[in-house]
Amino acid sequence: MASSTRQSLLALQEKLNNQSGVNLDLAKEFFAIANALQQSAQLRSLLSDPSAESSAKEKVVDSVFAAASSTAKETAKMAAKLRWSATRDLAAAFEVIGVRAIAAQSKNLDSLQTELFEIQQLVAKDSELELALSTTRVSPAGKQDLVGKLLGGKVSEAALALSVQAVFSRTFKRFAEVIEQYGLWIAEFAGESVAHIRVARALSTQQLERLTKALSKAFGRDLQVNVEIDPEVIGGVHVTVNGEVIDGTVLTKLVNARLQLN
Repeated sequence: MASSTRQSLLALQEKLNNQSGVNLDLAKEFFAIANALQQSAQLRSLLSDPSAESSAKEKVVDSVFAAASSTAKETAKMAAKLRWSATRDLAAAFEVIGVRAIAAQSKNLDSLQTELFEIQQLVAKDSELELALSTTRVSPAGKQDLVGKLLGGKVSEAALALSVQAVFSRTFKRFAEVIEQYGLWIAEFAGESVAHIRVARALSTQQLERLTKALSKAFGRDLQVNVEIDPEVIGGVHVTVNGEVIDGTVLTKLVNARLQLN
């Protein structure tokens, strides 16, 4: 992320942090703005053009997003005054603050993060479902319907809203990767990091607690721990924290030993 975009995104996040009355409806409005910007190169260019008059940009916001709340429109007008390294960064920024708005209104972030991990695992382990939710051959509306049938009434409104938005996202090509990224943004909002643990068999509550404490101490911060049962892990535990791998599995030791012998 280039410097100008990074600073602008931080400014929007700061505005959100100081905003009262943040709720799920506002988050959905931010997503709607993100999607409109993503789908229209002309709109992105108009609102991110640093040479354009602010008053002209405000008229565009009022016209295009006439049905939006005053808070959503004020945020869009502020974003139009900021500098962005690329026009697509403006759309991506509204996706980020939409996710953060959902985190801000959540009363149980741990539960929401767990739901997202379960959704990510459900889709990642079903290649046909992953393809159906990720392909560009199916319209976003069609994929929304599929998400509704798959998750409606089974997850929280917040988790459902994030899953619906994921079919519009251009952050990654695969739906499961987008959901994983949303989890990382929520963890960042909560001041945490995400630890992805792969084990061959389920850990007991005590084992998980000990592992969580050890990892939190090692990394010097709180961790949101997601556990994946993977039969391919022969023994031990495979841990990834923000891209840093701690691999103590028997399989890895065998592979490393074989490499040393060759």
